Amino acid sequence: MQSLTPHKLSLGLFGANCSGGLAVTTIPERWVASWENNQKLAVMADTAGLDFMLPLGRWKGYGGETDHNGSSFETLTWAAGILASTNNLLAFGTVHVPLFNPVTASKQITTAHHIGKGRLGLNIVCGWNPSEFNMLGVDLDELENRYAQGQEWLDILRSTWEEGEFDFNGKYYRVTGTNLYPKPYAGQRPTILCAGYSEQGRDFAARNADIMFTAIRENIDEAPANIATLKSLAKSYNRQIGVFTNVSIVCRPSQKEAEDYFHYYAIENADTEAVENMVVGRGLDRPGVTEEQRHRFRRHAASGNGALPIVGNPDQVVSIMKSLYDYGISALAMGFANYIDHLPYFESEVLPRLVSAGLRVN
Repeated sequence: MQSLTPHKLSLGLFGANCSGGLAVTTIPERWVASWENNQKLAVMADTAGLDFMLPLGRWKGYGGETDHNGSSFETLTWAAGILASTNNLLAFGTVHVPLFNPVTASKQITTAHHIGKGRLGLNIVCGWNPSEFNMLGVDLDELENRYAQGQEWLDILRSTWEEGEFDFNGKYYRVTGTNLYPKPYAGQRPTILCAGYSEQGRDFAARNADIMFTAIRENIDEAPANIATLKSLAKSYNRQIGVFTNVSIVCRPSQKEAEDYFHYYAIENADTEAVENMVVGRGLDRPGVTEEQRHRFRRHAASGNGALPIVGNPDQVVSIMKSLYDYGISALAMGFANYIDHLPYFESEVLPRLVSAGLRVN
């Protein structure tokens, strides 16, 4: 699968289920992740012709003045509500493998898949944040190979979708006489998304995902080699995958206006303690990292939870998106400092330009 949609470049919103969204900022207009705002945003995105909404799987905030992402909606039940409120939008559920029994998860996923008449996607995360998992009574250090567990989990999930009664006797899971109905809507399984940074994680994604996530934290000109490696790994398993990344968008009529707003929310009013907790927690402030890299990590964390900032006037935004597409990116998961306030300008000015650039269709 090379794209989520008929468009060459699929576009969606990322992180709206969590307080603050992607922007780690103290500005008064920062995102409030109420259900009312999420539902309103979903209808706006659906009407605008965006393709998907992707939630952050978050259980605990990052502290700081705002406790960034400290309030969040569980993603499968959130997705069910989003799907019931829209007509065309794909909604993902983000599932942490160690926290969800695969048979229980299958029933939840299939329910949401039927609610959306096939519009549910599944983002599989094998676990990375010890403080969150400790809160839930799961010790990640005891899992010697989280991706081996993830493979068993996904194998069971697929069996519940595709088979009648079956048994499974693995290292991490044992189920007997499992037989779930209904199967996924119209005989089509959910689209599977995976992110992988370690060698094991990339291999898991290459073997299992329809869409593989990669973060672009350095110069975007370094992205092609990274993307080519991911696609080559998938090809070694006789598979073709799409590759997507996350971006934070600041689009204004002029470059200066965009840069001024970026500076306002991501630099002047960054929640510096939450940013530092994010950078340290993700292992980005490690020996061998240069001061320039640390500065970039903190900038990306503040502006978009680690997403690549795209800051400019509409033509500049489209130019950067086109470069990412040319490098092999097939979908962008976007964050805004305030989704509802900032999406209308993006819709009116950027989407038509992407059509003109041949990246999207009307």
